[in-house]
Amino acid sequence: MAFLRTHRPMVRTSGVALLVAGSLIAAACGGDDGGSEGDGASGSAACPVDALKSAKGTVNVDVWYAFQGLPAQAIQNLADKYNASQSKVKVTVANQGSYDEQLSKYKTGLGKPSTLPEVVTAEDTNTRFLIDSKSVVSAADCVKADPDAATMYDDLVPAVKAAYSLDGKLVPAGFAVSTPMLYFNKRHFAAAGLDIAKPPTTLEELRAAAEKIKAANIPGVAKPLVLKMDAWYIEHWLTGEAKPVVDQDNGHAAPATKTLIGDASGAELFQWIRKMVDDGLLNAVASSDDISPYLAVATESGSMLIETSAAITTIDAAISGTLNADILPQAANMDLSTFKFDTLDVGVAPTPGVKKAGVGQIGGNAWYIVKKTPEEIAAAWDFMKFVNQVDTQVEWTMLGGYLPSHEAVAEDPRLTTDWDSSRKGGWLKQAYASVLTLDPKFTGPWIGAYAGFRAEVRAALDKIGQQNGDPATVVPEAVTRIEKAFETYNKNPGQG
Repeated sequence: MAFLRTHRPMVRTSGVALLVAGSLIAAACGGDDGGSEGDGASGSAACPVDALKSAKGTVNVDVWYAFQGLPAQAIQNLADKYNASQSKVKVTVANQGSYDEQLSKYKTGLGKPSTLPEVVTAEDTNTRFLIDSKSVVSAADCVKADPDAATMYDDLVPAVKAAYSLDGKLVPAGFAVSTPMLYFNKRHFAAAGLDIAKPPTTLEELRAAAEKIKAANIPGVAKPLVLKMDAWYIEHWLTGEAKPVVDQDNGHAAPATKTLIGDASGAELFQWIRKMVDDGLLNAVASSDDISPYLAVATESGSMLIETSAAITTIDAAISGTLNADILPQAANMDLSTFKFDTLDVGVAPTPGVKKAGVGQIGGNAWYIVKKTPEEIAAAWDFMKFVNQVDTQVEWTMLGGYLPSHEAVAEDPRLTTDWDSSRKGGWLKQAYASVLTLDPKFTGPWIGAYAGFRAEVRAALDKIGQQNGDPATVVPEAVTRIEKAFETYNKNPGQG
């Protein structure tokens, strides 16, 4: 089996898209390491890779995922090719709906492990929970038990490897990487006297650009910047400044007990949003609204949007008039041939940060091997070795729309040709370059009660952005509720 070649690591490391009623819609789109049992178990004991050799009959591997559209098609293709390549293992992939639905089902399955899959493709926010649940096998233990596979992870993008490692040990065995990007209307920039070759790189510059666009009185433009009031903006901006979001070494040393979003650095971000709204520069869209941000961009009532790189494929198809049910299965009953926004001239750039662009944390999801029988663990590992082959990863990236997690994939001619010859490819190339700027020494928080954390931050942002809430009051109240959620989680971490 040909693994990714050894390569000198580069120096320095959320999106269903929709189009409805003529509008572009995209939505994001020191504890146990999850492998050894905390008792000094060897890699071969934690990941019994040789068990597949003695397995009788075909070993079934169920893979849970929460992809839609092209990523769902890509993972099915991947499973089909693996199954056709050998007869010892049969992989079945199954869509679990949303990430929240998948996580809820996984938590329920912890009470009856036989109902869990052999591989779960979990959102990046699930890392701390999966480690605390002691229900997954670390990739590091599998590599220890299968030294011939060691080169497989030699050229992981530094920030990807760091973001998913505990005490230097890689936990998940595969990755689907995304990162937020700035999408901007080039025509509006030109009308406002802004240089389209130099999009804003900081929050200060982002505000200045919004002020110039507003002052230009461009017909139809209401509020230049559009942001859905989602929690990950705050996380990315804090992480980009190497500011922890929670205590306990940002949740990496142990489950968090406190959140630091109410401290000075976090408070300034909430105040920045409040001031942008007060000055008519920011359209603060409700956190539950997946439509309006893209509607604003599609109808050119908004000039700038920060969203996931996973939306690139759909946005490009909408502009080109090539949108179809494979890309947008949610609109399979609609005549997508009539949806074309060819007058849009969109630029893509790294997300502005507090002091510089392109800094923050890894987004997307990671693929974990679940602790099942020895034969099932070994079969899942064999599948993950196939997943990490260059050919497999190139197809996963080109069809699925996620960014490369391996440098050799990013250098493959099949990918670089597309990156250098098409609009979509050029945007993806920029997004990958942005991932390379992420700091592997400060990778963002691990939070066991991430769902509760984000729900409270979203609610706070909704109050601040839409209901004239005072951050000085709203944020401390959110902090109190978040820390209560942490307290509840820590009474029984990793158990749902």
